Formats: sequence, C-alpha cells, structure tokens
Amino acid sequence: MLSFSQPVFLVLLVLLPISALIALPRLLTRRKVAGTRSTSKRRLNKHALAALAVRWALLASLILALAGMQAVQLTNKLAVVFVIDASDSVGPSGVEQAAQFVREALRSMRTDGNDEAAVVVFGADAQIERAMSGVRDLAPLGAQVRSAGTNVEGAIRLGMSLFPADAAKRIVLLSDGKQTVGDAEAAVRLARATDIRLDVVPLPSVQGPDAAIERVDAPQRASAGQIIPLQIVVRSNQAMRAQLTVFSGPDIVAQEVVNLTAGLNEFSVRANATRTGFSAFRVQVAPESDVRPQNNALSSSVIVGGPPRILLVSVPPESSSTGVDEVSALKEALSATGIEYDEASPRAMPSEIQSLAGYQAVVLANVPARELSLRAMYSLQSYVRDIGGGLVVIGGPNSYGVGGYYKTPLEETLPVEMQVKDPKRFPSVSIVVVMDKSGSMSAIENGVTKMRLAAEAAARVAELVNEDDEVTVIGFDTELVDLIGPFRGRDKNKYINQILSIAPGGGGIYVYESLLEAEKIVAKSTKLSKFIILLADGNDAERQEGVPELVRKMRDEYNTTLSVVAFGDGTDIPFLKRIAAIGKGRYHFTDKAANLPTIFTEEAALAQRSYIVEQSFFPKLGMASPILSGITEAPALQGYIASTAKPAAQVILRANESDPLLAAWQYGLGRAVAFTSDATGRWAKNWVRWSEFPKFWAQAIRWTILDRGQSAIQVNVQQRDEQTVIVADVPESQIAEDLKLTATVIDSDGQAREIALTQTAPGRYEAETYLDQAGAYFVRVAPVITATEASQPTGGLGDTTVAYVRPYSPEYAQMEGGEENLRDWASLGGGKMLASPAQAFALNAPVAASRTDLFPLLLALAALLLPFDVGVRRITVSLRKLLGLSGEKLAPAGNLESSGRMGQLLRAKTRVTREPAPQIMPRRTTTTHASAGPSPVEAQASSPQQAAATASELLRRRKQRAQSDGEEKPGSEKA
Repeated sequence: MLSFSQPVFLVLLVLLPISALIALPRLLTRRKVAGTRSTSKRRLNKHALAALAVRWALLASLILALAGMQAVQLTNKLAVVFVIDASDSVGPSGVEQAAQFVREALRSMRTDGNDEAAVVVFGADAQIERAMSGVRDLAPLGAQVRSAGTNVEGAIRLGMSLFPADAAKRIVLLSDGKQTVGDAEAAVRLARATDIRLDVVPLPSVQGPDAAIERVDAPQRASAGQIIPLQIVVRSNQAMRAQLTVFSGPDIVAQEVVNLTAGLNEFSVRANATRTGFSAFRVQVAPESDVRPQNNALSSSVIVGGPPRILLVSVPPESSSTGVDEVSALKEALSATGIEYDEASPRAMPSEIQSLAGYQAVVLANVPARELSLRAMYSLQSYVRDIGGGLVVIGGPNSYGVGGYYKTPLEETLPVEMQVKDPKRFPSVSIVVVMDKSGSMSAIENGVTKMRLAAEAAARVAELVNEDDEVTVIGFDTELVDLIGPFRGRDKNKYINQILSIAPGGGGIYVYESLLEAEKIVAKSTKLSKFIILLADGNDAERQEGVPELVRKMRDEYNTTLSVVAFGDGTDIPFLKRIAAIGKGRYHFTDKAANLPTIFTEEAALAQRSYIVEQSFFPKLGMASPILSGITEAPALQGYIASTAKPAAQVILRANESDPLLAAWQYGLGRAVAFTSDATGRWAKNWVRWSEFPKFWAQAIRWTILDRGQSAIQVNVQQRDEQTVIVADVPESQIAEDLKLTATVIDSDGQAREIALTQTAPGRYEAETYLDQAGAYFVRVAPVITATEASQPTGGLGDTTVAYVRPYSPEYAQMEGGEENLRDWASLGGGKMLASPAQAFALNAPVAASRTDLFPLLLALAALLLPFDVGVRRITVSLRKLLGLSGEKLAPAGNLESSGRMGQLLRAKTRVTREPAPQIMPRRTTTTHASAGPSPVEAQASSPQQAAATASELLRRRKQRAQSDGEEKPGSEKA
C-alpha cells in the first residue's frame, strides 16, 4: 500500500498531460515526397517520445516526493497503555483494585511478542510506572504522584507518548472519572485523531460518611471591637452529628455540637475583632465518622483596623530558672503610654504567621531559644522580613548568646551577632563534648536521625569558640568510637565535616568510660577553665559506678565544669541530674533532638563565661535615633550580654567601646531592635525607677511599627484549577515602561517564595504558582527597586499585602457524575467500558501499519533522471547508430534542424564548384572615352538570347533548392 503525508501536492500531476499537449506537434511529423509537392502521412517521432517519457519520470518523482509518498505495511502488533488513577478520591483500595485489573490483563497478552503494555500512574501529575514492554506481570506500584488532584488530560497525553509507531494503539483508563485539573475531552479527541482507541474501567470512589465545609464568608475589613459575622456552609452526604469550632488564631471563638442533614447546612457565628491587623478565622467541623478529613477545615481572613497592639512574650516566673517576672515593669510602662498588648509564654506564642500578623510588633523578654519551636522562629523571621512586622528583643541571663540564639532564624533577624569576635576579652577555655552514639540515636526525627542533630550541635560548639579555645568531640557507646581533637578554634574548619560524619553505633553509653576519656583531655589541657558537655540517653546511661567521684575529681583538680543534657525520659534521669550538680554545671532535659543545637550553644557561651558581663556602667551614646527623642541621659545598668553589632546595624547605645547595648536596623520590610540588658530589677534596677523608662520603651516599640499607608497597586488572588493566579493592577498614571513587579507568597509556617510577575496588558501583571497546602497565605506585591531608584519617591506605588485563603482541593469535594464522564470519554475515544481484563488486548483497536518514507528514494531517482533528461534533448542518436550498424558517425551535439541546414549548405557548395556560374553583362555607361578600348566584359557580351537562357537556368536551380529543402526539413526538427 501507498499513502501520502502531503497529498495536496498531488495536484501538480496535472503538469504531465499539459507537457504532453505542448510536445504533441513534435511527436507527430510529416515528410514531403521527393520531386513532388505532396507530403506523407503523420509519423510518430520516436526520439521526441523518449524525451517526453524521461521528462514525465523526472516530474513524477519530484511531485511524489513533495506529496510525502510512503510505503505502508499493515501490522499485527498491539500496544496498550494502562492509565491508573491514584488520586485521593479513589483511595488506596481503589488503586490496588486497578493494579489487580492490570495484572490480570497482562496475563492475557499473546506469547508471540506482538502484544506490549505500559503503565502510567496519575493524580494531579502523572508518572511512568512501567515503560512499553512485553513482560506479562506488574510489580507493586511505586510511582509517587500528587494525590490531591485528578489530571486525566495530563495522564492521557503522557500515555500517548509511550506508543511505538508500528502497533495498534489503545489506552485503558482506570479511574472514578472525577477530574479536577485539565480538559480530558481535548486529550481524548487528540488521541482519536492519531488512531488511539480509549477504553475505560470504572473505579469506585472512597465511600462513607463525609462532611465538608464548602464556604466561610466574612467581611474583608472590620474595626477593632466590632462584631464580625461569619456565614458557614457545610455539606454532608448523610445525616450525622458533628462539632463545629471557630478559631481566631490559637483562640476558640465559638464551639458547638450541630446536627447535620444530608445536603447543605448553613450556620452563623459572631466573632469579636479583638486584634488589629490581619485576623484569620479557621472553621473546623469534626463529624463522628468521616472518610475525608481533608475537607473538614476552611479559613477566611479579615483586616481589622484600629490602634496598634503588641505581643509580649516571656517565660512565666514559676517556669523560669531566675524566678523573675521579666515583663512586670514593662507592662506598667506600656499601659502608661497607651500601648495595648497581649501576653504569651514562648511555647504558647503563635507559630503561624497569620496569627502573628494580628500584632504590629512582638517583644521577647529574656526568652531562651530552646523555649521557641523552630517553626515559631521561622514564622517570626518572616513576620518581620516579609510582612513588615516589628520585633524587640530584651536581654537577660537566658537570652542572646547564652540563650542559644547562635545560628538560629532569630539571630538572622536581629541587628547583632551572638559570637563575640574579640579573643582578648575572654580567657581561653577547653570544651569537651561527650556524645552518646548508641543505637537509640539512629531513630528518625522529622526526616533526620537524632545522631545527625547531635553532631550538628557539637559542630555549632566548634563554630562558636574563639581562636585560642580548645575543642574535643568524643563519640561513645560501649567503647570509644570517635575521638576528634583536641583542636584549636582557629583550625575548626578542618574538623567540622568530620564531626558531622559521626554515625550511630549500638548499645547504650558507658558513662564512666566515656568520662575517663574526657578526663584524659582536661588533664593535659593548659587552659585555666575546662568544660564538659555530656549528652546521654535518659533511659540507657550504663556504668554509673564511680562516676560521681570522677566528676568531683575533675572539678577540684582540673577546674572542670560538667553540664548534662538528658535526651528522653527514663530511669537514669536522677543520676544525670546528680552528676550535673556535682560538676557545678547545668542540667537540661529535652525529648526533641531539634533542641540540641540551641542547648549546646548555650553551654558553649556559658563556658566562655564572659558572655555575661555583670558590672555597673553608664550607657554611652552612639548614633542619633528617634528611639531616644527627648531623652538626654540614662541611669547606670548592672549587666548585659556581650554581642557584636552587624555591619548594617545602627548602634544607638553602647555598653563599652565594642559591645552594643541598643542596636536597631531595617530587616526586609520590617524593623528589629536589640537591647542586650534586661528590663527588670536584676540589671536595670535604676531604670525601672527612671522617669523616662515608659517613654524609652514606648518609643523603641513604636519605632518598629511602620505605617505604610495605602498602596496604588490593586492585588487579586484567585484559584484556577490547581494553580493560584496572582493579578496586580497598576493605575494608568503609574504605568512605566520599565516597571517590574514581584510577588512574595508566605505560608503559615513563615516560608516565603518570590515570584516575578509578567506584564499581560498595559498596567496588568500576572503570575501563577502552585500552593500544595490548603489554608491562609499572605501575598505581597511590590515594585522592583534598583539601587539608583531607592532614593527616588515611588509616587504611592509601594507594596501591597493581601491575605488569601487557598481552599482545599476539589479532589475532596463531594462530586457526582464520574461514571457518566467515563462513558462520554469512551464514546468520544472510539472505545467502551471494559467488562473483563482480557478485553484490554482484544484486536479491535484501529489497525496499525508501519510506514516507510520514500522521499529520499524519490529524490535520488530525480537526481539520476536529470542528466538523462538533458542528454536526450541534446544528442541525436538512433538505435542503429548506437549499435554501429549504419556505418555512420553520430551527429555532433546540436539540434536536428541545424544539422539539416548544414547539409543543404554543403550540397550547394558542391554544385557551385562543379558548374560555372552564368555571366551577366553589365550595362554600359553613357560616357565614352576616345582612348579607351573595349573591355573584357564587352568582348564577352552575348546576344539577348543568351541572357534569356541564363535567367531560365537560375530560376530552375532556385526551384530545385526549394524542393530539396522541403524534403529534408521534417527530419531536422527537434523532438
């Protein structure tokens, strides 16, 4: 069979008969009969016919090449792609049912190798589970897809790419038919157009009782103290009881048990707007039984206007190691200046940025880093950097360097560094870290082994020390396994990777043997102060005999302090507390390995002792600042925490020539202030009685609260399938050719991503992003300002921050019509709903054929014919001449007409030389010359009869030449 990929070019074949019509006069010729006026019958010019045939072959090969002529051979092969829906609406049981269907279908494949199959697994995206193969079995499914969506279109398109060219093609879709992303019909039409049949196998959706919050309506803006009405819509697939709870940040606004009926249920809740700024309301429904918990919560946000409100965070006196209320004096000062505040302990501080956004500033008073979760610190960092919140950190003996701030998001946010870089200020020390590396340290916490977190903690100790300090790291279980050091602080970079590579071993830690190794180190050290940090399992600290005596010996003989970190609760906790007390160190308990780095850095800072400076001093004035507006002098302080100001920080007050006391800076969109002394009677006893104390703190806090006004950029965020679309509109008066906008999207954990917006129309900018989690987000859109533009006014085109609530995926909505979709897709794809696995390999798919492109062959044929086409028109040759039978030589190159005329000329020349030409007498002149004699012509003059005879002869010869030309001319024409 033949086929054409570009059949439109076949219309050029009309050139063949046209060329024949043009050549017809040359194909048929006549000859005159010699000596007569008559002509012979028309005869076929064989040479012209040969030339026409070659020209036809050349044209035909070129036209067929342009038309894409292909040789088609039918094939008996069949290729099947199974497309398995692994979305959450199908569930694990449905996926396993689909996999079993595929396994049974594969067993029905022909054994002659003519059947092949591939497998695609899909959710919101699609992955190839198995490439095209003739293997008749399927391994357990391992492809990982985003199950919070159903993208049938993407799965079909991926499946289409897996087919071989020489086989009949079939896609078998195994799904519940509930697509949430893409256009499945478009993909099915495309498959049908490329001879791919689509069959379907229905899968059951997850069945059972389900209640889903469909909508939470709230006003966009409200005033502080105003009652905010919330309209809540819950859809249930059956009658059931459920508990409905409304949260505002961490607080419960309303809670009640409701009776849901099948269908839509509407509820009204009235909430009080107690906080200014962004207030997020999260509604949660908890049925007695529910198969889709993903659709049980939905949020809405309200912008609450009013006076600023701040959050005071401190450790309660009853939980503090100092027993001091860190904020009692500060609360009185804020009340005296009209600043409203809420209080929270570090562990109760909101860890979601949406809750922090309800405050204009956050104040931390002597809060150790270990009391804050890592998520809370990241949220606090994003709160300042990305949405312009304020942060004030007040010192104390549990803050800054000795509070474990080193290398935390909190240190990155503050204008001071925790490490003091002046080695002359501190006597050098020797620090020995003894780590339990028993089998329990191989446990996983948040995707990381506990041993890895402990190794990172030891590495931070090495990073924090000064150049002349000594560090030793010992890894111990039932024997000494790792001994790194002792090494100097200046050489720490050589050992960091070695410390991080410590791996867990087996058994429990032998405490006595491990401390004996530590004793060898401190006994040899020449440092005046030695410090041991022991990390031990609270339930697996073995070989305790003799340990108290050994600790006492090191304390008395080698001036060694021992601090203990107990990891996990257990029967050995009392023993570990006891040896920490004997060693004059501190005891720490933690059940989270993530806290180890902050605890270790606290101990390393305390080991250097001079981080806490306790002496009376008067603050020294540094740079001018609005914080000190109207304040000309300040009383003495009794202590502070040593730190180092960052290069971009404004040092407003100094404790001495090098240590900052009050520093501030701009961090991203927000501002942060660091005060390294405290606000209590411990170090600031003179300050709490100072008349300017309320004014000082009010100005420090208000400096961090920014009034950004109203931006000219209007931002709208909406959901389009699984993509979140950000649209920013700039007023016509602000449109500039080089204007560029960026969007920062901040999730509830404080993680921010930056996206460049693309201009789609004059004044309109858009961007798309994928948000994988439902919930509340902040979206900030701002112009990109270069260094040269930073000092120029923006004309109102500042940044705009809006709250956006991403609803849960439609995957978890209560949808109907899935089986109807499957039937429609099968009908559109030329297939049907399969009743048994064996039907997947039935030979009823569109017949496939292998195609061989003949373009190169036809082009080569045309190239070969081209010289023949030229030659047959330029050379006159008959078969007898070609074989040498006529005895004649081949005519030279040229047309036949030229050869005939040359023959006539040659014959005329022969006649002229054979017969003398007749003489014609010239006329006499009228003038006579007396002396002239008769000329030769006159002498030869003939009579009139002779002249007449000459004229007759010339006429006869002219007729003879004309007759001769008529006889030879037909054979001289071109073909």
